[in-house]
Amino acid sequence: MIAIYPIQILVIGAGLIGPRHAEHVVKNPQAELFGFVDPSPAAKDVAQKFNTNYFKCIKDVIDYCEENSFPLPDGAIVATPNHTHVKVSAELAYYGINLLVEKPLSSNPQEAKALKNYTESKNVKLLVGHHRRFNPFIVETKKQINSDNSKLGDIIAIQGTWTLRKPQSYFEQGLWRTDVSTGGGPLLINLVHDLDILQFLFGPIEKIYAEVLKKQRTQYTNVDEGAALTIRFKNGITGTFICSDNVTSPFNFESSTGENPTVPFHEDAQGLYRIFGSKGTLSVPDLNLFHQDKSETDEKNSWLHPITKESLVKDIDELRGNLPFDNQLDHFIDVIKGKCEPLCTADDGISATLCINAVMKSIETGMPQPIDDIKSISPDYESLRFVPSSKS
Repeated sequence: MIAIYPIQILVIGAGLIGPRHAEHVVKNPQAELFGFVDPSPAAKDVAQKFNTNYFKCIKDVIDYCEENSFPLPDGAIVATPNHTHVKVSAELAYYGINLLVEKPLSSNPQEAKALKNYTESKNVKLLVGHHRRFNPFIVETKKQINSDNSKLGDIIAIQGTWTLRKPQSYFEQGLWRTDVSTGGGPLLINLVHDLDILQFLFGPIEKIYAEVLKKQRTQYTNVDEGAALTIRFKNGITGTFICSDNVTSPFNFESSTGENPTVPFHEDAQGLYRIFGSKGTLSVPDLNLFHQDKSETDEKNSWLHPITKESLVKDIDELRGNLPFDNQLDHFIDVIKGKCEPLCTADDGISATLCINAVMKSIETGMPQPIDDIKSISPDYESLRFVPSSKS
């Protein structure tokens, strides 16, 4: 499909995250919101608020374009419940529509690999929506880690936290979030973000051990409330991580960066990630470096000398104003235009899912679990059975 200007973007799903994506599309000068697709009657009202088209299903979009001799949308943002991502994305890919698919690509790596292969066969670009890769705090962190003159020295260990309390309305508005079989729970919904970022920053994870956290929402019997993890990366870095969606805490990515308008910003929530190096420790997202004398001697770099705090950015508020959803959308448009390859590929999305699967299996078995190799995953093409005439 040849991209036209402005790029026509279709949003699939008018629930919690779809309208948020649409807001960024509307204000992007390179893009135009083509419409919403969602079978829910309430979605029509959402489309009206955006003054855009409303469709009950993807086939309605195709019929509308054919009847009016309109070209199909250039791209679609898939923001539906987790367990529907593969089915919806495959149908869009059948019509040659490029994809930005919200994470996780699928909770099932076999389905995700089938979708990857199918989109490649249809020459459809696929960007996985791990939007934190576009967050300026993460971009700056990666820059500091990879710098030839990094002030951290060799990275030895990491510590991470994502903890808050979700309101009851969050579950009532999306019952799929109350069952792990439909992609519910903070491990599949939230931890997958952090595991992707950790791999983005430090390389592939080799092994994970997890302990499930104590349960409080007893009415939802088939969903977790988080876990405590021990992580080992292939390059030897080790770390710990705590994820919970049912504790009172500002120590989460949203509160500390201000990236999500529904979660109030908390300026004192620092050190969500602590990156421990041989020469210094970096706190993220505040980007404060804790280090000692610049001398290489052990005596100067030991507990015998005071620790100095140094800010690595001149204007932290400027970073906070640089919204990752805007950056991700700009990137998606560039991908559609053929200017670059996706920053977060299908393989990246599958890798994050494999990490989550290892967490689940570790909780089930009580043992550390290795991360499966993507190459060993057999694609489940049966999951694409909803694609009409897929042999053509």
